[in-house]
Amino acid sequence: MDTRQRAQIQADLTALAAGDRSAYRPVFAALWPLLRRFCEQTLRDLDLAQDAAQSALMKLFLHATEFEPDRDAVTWALAFAAYECRTVRNRAIGRREEVTIEADLWAAATEVLGTLRPQDAETVRTALSGARPTASPVFRKRLQRALERLRVAWRHTHGSHD
Repeated sequence: MDTRQRAQIQADLTALAAGDRSAYRPVFAALWPLLRRFCEQTLRDLDLAQDAAQSALMKLFLHATEFEPDRDAVTWALAFAAYECRTVRNRAIGRREEVTIEADLWAAATEVLGTLRPQDAETVRTALSGARPTASPVFRKRLQRALERLRVAWRHTHGSHD
């Protein structure tokens, strides 16, 4: 980006901050490719980068009246993009942690399920699969007893008193 383009973005964003609605289009046209490229380089994922750049521009426009003309417009815009990229990364880390926790929990549950009598284990598996005969009072009672045994086994194995 050359100094002329940078000066034009500064002027357009200053006009937008002052309430000139006609400045939306030139601000978008100048910043969209810049923010998209920044997000692509940061996130290394085209789809996530476009989402982050779009969110950054939306927030920039939402806060456009807060822009101070003595600040650098490009730096201000990149700050929005950096925040969005950081948010996307944190969400991805959170999802990976969720998947890991869920996998660990399923492994622990499967291990405890293996300590039950075969009929209890099969009853719990049937209930989890959703293929249980819901109208059967016999099945419901068998499931109630199997789940109680599962709770006891879980407490014994994992030390939970809940």
